Amino acid sequence: MGRMRGLARQRPGRYLVAVPSAAVRCGHRLLEGSVVSDMLDEHLEYVSDQARMALFRQAIGRVVKPGDSVVDLGCGSAVLGLMSLKAGARHVDAIDSTSAIDLAKGTLQGAGFAGHAHFHHALTSRVELPREADVIICDHVGYFGFDYGLIELLADARRRFLKPGGAQVPRRLRLFLSAVDSEGCRKETSGWAAPEVPAEFHWVRASALARVHPMQLKAADLIAAPAALADLNLMEDQPDFMSWTATLAIEREGVIDGLLGWFECELAQDVWMTNSPVNAAAIARPQAYLPLSEPMEVNVGDVVQATIMARPADNVVVWQVQRPGDGALLSNSTLNSGFDSAVHRLMSLRPDHVPQLSAPGRARQIVLGYCDGKRTRAEIHEAVARDHPRLMPTPAELSRFINEALAQDASS
Repeated sequence: MGRMRGLARQRPGRYLVAVPSAAVRCGHRLLEGSVVSDMLDEHLEYVSDQARMALFRQAIGRVVKPGDSVVDLGCGSAVLGLMSLKAGARHVDAIDSTSAIDLAKGTLQGAGFAGHAHFHHALTSRVELPREADVIICDHVGYFGFDYGLIELLADARRRFLKPGGAQVPRRLRLFLSAVDSEGCRKETSGWAAPEVPAEFHWVRASALARVHPMQLKAADLIAAPAALADLNLMEDQPDFMSWTATLAIEREGVIDGLLGWFECELAQDVWMTNSPVNAAAIARPQAYLPLSEPMEVNVGDVVQATIMARPADNVVVWQVQRPGDGALLSNSTLNSGFDSAVHRLMSLRPDHVPQLSAPGRARQIVLGYCDGKRTRAEIHEAVARDHPRLMPTPAELSRFINEALAQDASS
């Protein structure tokens, strides 16, 4: 349950938090402090969601057997690993690439399971385990279900970690779609075009319209009947590119601001978790709001065709809506959400594209070149400062940059 990136590598429950005054001496230290505080708030929300906790406890109770070996993918606080150990698991491999791994260590060790857990501070795809597991568990279920790397995580772990015939949580994902007429959604995407914002900045609104927004909507915000979009068996590999189409029946007159996607996720047999806006038992996880590039007026009885296309591994989602009447197609994509052109970003994904190191990349390469397994940290600082004194604008910034490079890419 590490940090979400890109379109849905943002996790629910992100807040602005207070940072100790000692952390505000410079920008990067402020960022480090806020990230840690943010991580704690994020995982506090997870473990406080009683509906979610109850469902995972029920699912793990059905799947994990006494003596099982369990792998907790993107473990975060390791709350699912803790549930597994309490259910009788012999051993848990807890994997997370973020600072949440320290939260996991403190949790399991404090609960008396220090001898039954091994912690891996790395991306799951870069971890090798000495044993195959009886069960793999993961809660990388995003706002739209597929949008937090869940499919790729499970596929990789199933191939490399799971015993033949082993179990996994979750096991199935159903996706749903509707159309939205919501003042809250309009406010979410209109900030850069607000009257108090200088007109020269209004163009930035286009970027806000080309993003997947986490929104906690209710049935009253929907202008169309919910429609089933896809049914994915997470026990099987899925294609890199996916495309789904749903027919949305308009139930009241109004304006479609965008589409809303959500999930129903089968954690174990007959144990389902959802963030549906029309289900009173939904967990506290926002849905995925996908704004249209322009509002679309509709009437009761209209039928709207909506298509979702996705390459989850590349954080790319495209959504299209066909306007009733004239059949005009309104399209939007997360490829348009940055300040690089969509064409540029698509070109960078081509296999024959030749990438070039950026200036920070070249600087990091220089620093890591001195990390030879013989030099101390002080000797690396001295050598870089001697040979590349202009690598950073000031000696103080050079020292900070070296520390960051070593902390991120060198062993402790």
